[in-house]
Amino acid sequence: MTQSIHQTITELKEHLRRKFDHLGIDENADGTFITGRVPPQPHRQVPPPAHPCIFYAGLDDQGIEAAETESARYIPESYKDFLRQTNGGLILGVSLHGTIGGIVDRSGIGIGQPISIRYQNTIERPDYIPNGHLGIGAINGDWYSQGHLYLTSEGEVELYHSLFPIIGARWNSLQDFLTEETLRRLSFYDEQGSLKDGVKRLPGDTESWEKLAEDAKEKRSAVERWIQKVLGKFR
Repeated sequence: MTQSIHQTITELKEHLRRKFDHLGIDENADGTFITGRVPPQPHRQVPPPAHPCIFYAGLDDQGIEAAETESARYIPESYKDFLRQTNGGLILGVSLHGTIGGIVDRSGIGIGQPISIRYQNTIERPDYIPNGHLGIGAINGDWYSQGHLYLTSEGEVELYHSLFPIIGARWNSLQDFLTEETLRRLSFYDEQGSLKDGVKRLPGDTESWEKLAEDAKEKRSAVERWIQKVLGKFR
């Protein structure tokens, strides 16, 4: 039997805090906390976040209603349960969305707000994403690529390339995704909190995603250069 979201989040927090609390922990009575401090890594063009783990305070029923209004979509019970435990957050490079409407950071530890659940569901939502999918977060690749996470109407989690209708990974449930991906990413960090070299940031069948994103960026740049050249003739 699949364990509850509450059990999953409780266990993951224990794993993460055992790994990172010795590097630094700030927490508040409402459940907000940040753990771990990644040392500066100037050799990396894209450095990891300063804090590998951020958990926001969970939402009450009013907050869940606000999240559903903000997303302009139906939020399945599994993600509602997740938001009751933590209003989005950052888990070792996995960014998970929450509601920001009417929220002011009063945690006392200055961690700001989660990325809005509205972003991936109404602002930048490709036409090829099925209507029943809820955008719940994102994972960055090494340089150019990014994977977007969607919770399906069947309760699965799918990882789409941010620019193309390609699915690189799929999990049977939100609980499976949270557990499997968090445990995979725990091995990315050494005891000093530094991100190891050669880690595979994007899970699943995503080896070609960097090249696809790099090529798409170059094409956009070529088009922008051409437009500027044309416009320059009329100045």
